[in-house]
Amino acid sequence: MILQTDVEESEIVSIFEFVEGLCQLDIKKQGEPDSRDLPPLPDLPPVEPTMAEHRETLPQTPIEVTPAPSAPVDDPVSTVAAPTQPAQATAPTAAKSVVRVDLDRIERLVNLVGELVINQAMLSQSLEHSGLSPHSDAMSGLEEFQRLTRDIQDSVMMIRAQPVKSLFQRMSRIVREASAAVEKDVRLVTTGEATEVDKTVIERLADPLTHMIRNAVDHGLETKEERLAAGKPAQGKVNLSAAHRSRRVVIEIADDGAGIARPKVLQLAIDKGLIPPDSNLTDTEIDNLLFLPGFSAAATVSNLSGRGVGMDVVRTSIQALGGRITTTSLPGQGTTFSISLPLTLAVLDGMVIEVAEETLVLPLNLVIETLTLQRGDVEMVRPGRNVVRVRSGFVPLFDLGAALGYRPPLDDFEGSVVLLIANEDETNAALLIDNILDQRQVVIKGLDESFYRAPGIAAATILGDGQIALILDPSDIISTAIPKPGLSQTSSDAGVPA
Repeated sequence: MILQTDVEESEIVSIFEFVEGLCQLDIKKQGEPDSRDLPPLPDLPPVEPTMAEHRETLPQTPIEVTPAPSAPVDDPVSTVAAPTQPAQATAPTAAKSVVRVDLDRIERLVNLVGELVINQAMLSQSLEHSGLSPHSDAMSGLEEFQRLTRDIQDSVMMIRAQPVKSLFQRMSRIVREASAAVEKDVRLVTTGEATEVDKTVIERLADPLTHMIRNAVDHGLETKEERLAAGKPAQGKVNLSAAHRSRRVVIEIADDGAGIARPKVLQLAIDKGLIPPDSNLTDTEIDNLLFLPGFSAAATVSNLSGRGVGMDVVRTSIQALGGRITTTSLPGQGTTFSISLPLTLAVLDGMVIEVAEETLVLPLNLVIETLTLQRGDVEMVRPGRNVVRVRSGFVPLFDLGAALGYRPPLDDFEGSVVLLIANEDETNAALLIDNILDQRQVVIKGLDESFYRAPGIAAATILGDGQIALILDPSDIISTAIPKPGLSQTSSDAGVPA
């Protein structure tokens, strides 16, 4: 189908949203290469006259017809069939077969792969405890079994993975409707549309992302007059990007507006009774007030905002996906919300550790290095706050056993094991543990809703010996352990899906 128009491609895509997932839809500008390698459409010849028109113009007297001589093989007339050759050459590419599979079957396959990973871990532990030589045929076969299990798991995860393009294209219509409602000129810029993430993540991220895009248009961007007075272009801009970082996908929503009005946010929180009047908060703590239940900066109720159900719901939805959300805002330059999500909701490369005789699992991709503390490595900043010397600098030290309530804080750190953890804000922290037990791939098992969701507890897993171990989120533990004067202990983080 050929469509001649001057509208943006995103507007055309939004028209076909109702067939999304039901068929293969490719929209290309004329002249752009097509993924199916089809030849360009030839110019259509003028319409031939009908037979009735021919009869009216035919002469009534007989005409002598001389047969035309047959054309030689190399006559130029033979090149008329040439345009069909590219189509024949590309026929195998165009005939690429695609099988539509019900999502329930894929989910069952993912669950079976998860059980395979658990049984592989049990078999591995049994053989290790049997006293077999590491060079025996049984151990060699086990290594091959582990490799095949990982390959199967990766292949299944690739089946579930989808580009975020369909989600980003849907946001174009949201921006268009929101900008029309508030009478602002807004342009949406998307990058990283080819970034792939689990299909379940894409489906469940649509509502939070829609709310954040509307917030950016309604609250983040100024009016045309305010932008011109500030020396900015009259047209506001919202950037929506996706990228892979440390085996996670990071989605950012950024606007070039006025930034968060922190004095206004602080006063609104005090007026609503969310924090004490004498609270002395940092910029980061004020930004986190946006995620408190019932907080709204809108003066009036509209279709876009003001109903008191906002960023708190966004945070809860992202936590349910095993993600975390952070905020960065510069006055006069704009605000950026960064959402960090796991690539998959099924498996995790974990480090099995021991703390106060409890077996726990940490995401392996967050562990930078391990250290064994010596005398003088730990210094006290103030009561309850310690730092550990790491080469030429100091890193905050958090006692994992005390943070989880398993035991009182340690006084003697000599000989203790420390894990250096990378945070999402590109800072490091040190977690004090008792011992490192193993490093293995684990299957994520969500906790039932009847369980209390304690800070730092994200999910659970079944180890090779059949033991159930909790999966931790270090960022949530660190965020909870840092005291926030005047602010209740809330966190916009969660590690892996529960």
